[in-house]
Amino acid sequence: MLDKLTAFQALLTEEQDAIRSLSFGQFTSVTVRKTHLLDEIRELEQQRRNASTLPDSYGSPSAQEADLVAAIEQTDRLNRFNAALIGQSLEFLQGTLRLWQRSPQSAALYSSSGAAVAGSGGRVRAKG
Repeated sequence: MLDKLTAFQALLTEEQDAIRSLSFGQFTSVTVRKTHLLDEIRELEQQRRNASTLPDSYGSPSAQEADLVAAIEQTDRLNRFNAALIGQSLEFLQGTLRLWQRSPQSAALYSSSGAAVAGSGGRVRAKG
């Protein structure tokens, strides 16, 4: 289980790279791999719970269980961080889209049918 959580953390780190670079292909790939790995983790957790209900498994938590708890907490922190990154990326993309939608110059570049509109002399002037 600990190995699976470590692999999941590596995927979360890869997901951070995809989010920061706005690489939707990489993000999709990581999401698919995370889903498969999460299914495996859930299955292992169910097996662990079934085994822990046996009468001879009572007692204090082992060092292995403590490591597992620490790994789960780290995974949770990484996942929450990625959720915040996704939120920030969405805000950035929405803000950029709003700017493009309000910009009269961007509207003049294309007609309503999507065809390029010839500009004045083929130059785009910067404001300011």
